Amino acid sequence: MKRACLAVATVALTAGLVGFSGTAALAAGAPLKIETVTAGGDDGNVPANTQDDDLETRWSDEGDGAWIQFDLGSAQTVGSVSLAWHQGDTRTTSFEVRLSGDGSSWTTAVPRRNSSGSTSQLENYDFADESARYVRVVGYGNTVNDWTSITEARVNGADGGGGGSDCANPADVLDLQNWYLGLPIGEKEHPQNVKQPELATYSVDPWFRATDDCTAVQFRAAVNGVTTSGSDYPRSELREMTDSGKEEASWSSTSGTHTMVIDEAITAAPEGRPNIVAGQIHGSDDDLSVFRLEGSKLYVTDEDEKHTLLTSDYELGTRFQAKFVVSDGKIKAYYNGDLKATLSKKFSGAYFKAGAYTQANCEKTSPCSDSNYGEVKIYDLDVSHE
Repeated sequence: MKRACLAVATVALTAGLVGFSGTAALAAGAPLKIETVTAGGDDGNVPANTQDDDLETRWSDEGDGAWIQFDLGSAQTVGSVSLAWHQGDTRTTSFEVRLSGDGSSWTTAVPRRNSSGSTSQLENYDFADESARYVRVVGYGNTVNDWTSITEARVNGADGGGGGSDCANPADVLDLQNWYLGLPIGEKEHPQNVKQPELATYSVDPWFRATDDCTAVQFRAAVNGVTTSGSDYPRSELREMTDSGKEEASWSSTSGTHTMVIDEAITAAPEGRPNIVAGQIHGSDDDLSVFRLEGSKLYVTDEDEKHTLLTSDYELGTRFQAKFVVSDGKIKAYYNGDLKATLSKKFSGAYFKAGAYTQANCEKTSPCSDSNYGEVKIYDLDVSHE
């Protein structure tokens, strides 16, 4: 039973990875010494358990916003955190990571996202290098209950940016093996498409490129961009493929489970008609459900219907997690880890799309120029089929 007491527990610690296996070393800087660890509460599984090199012990707390905090003793450059989740190979946990220099003013380093659900070992969560003394993990429960439980945690030093390495092309930031790219450039009704293996080394500024800090891929489509014969609007967008990019993906809502998770930010919307699609499920003929921004209102749609309002005050540049899960004839749409819409639909010939699909053109807005565009930055993109 959870303790009623909400007092913060504190314990002095030493840094160590003695005998510990897992994935923490991947894309991670050297572990930093943690001076103390505190938490907003626990059930007898105390915060210090996250530092004992033992996957059989854990810190646990219940409730939306449960937190555990690591004090480095002084401000240091932090590049990532590595977390091992209790029963992490059988369920996913929703969480975010925040940084602070003084313990009172916080910035979000890892926006709300889910653990992989595929391992109980350490998983590394990378972000742009930043100076901080305090690192806080905030939990929002898991797919089984509303508890947050961490067995081991490491705070890692600088790794050279976000993403852990230099990047020359978008494929150095995102796994693009099973995608092809449609661009808003080319000839009328024949926009340029880039498929594998060319996509693995392809970049075109400003329409499709890695950001300067290597944390994301920038997708941009101007209102005067080239469109396909089947659409009035320009796009810089990925289309799902299979077999290392050789075949077009095509799946059914009634067979298997199909999931896409996008960690992204909409960074620009066209003047005059500030509408943009930032991720979608497409059927054999048309889109079935999309994440669509109109001004400051972000929606999940049911085909052309604005089915669910996610937020009415979206600010450009704000990172969020968009997630679709399709199975048993239903589309489930999640926003920042929370289920927001369930659509009953039976369809086949489906595939995922991600990027910037600007919902404006020169007939509907001005100025009609490259300077008037929609833009999306994608930090992480994962698709799975089971």
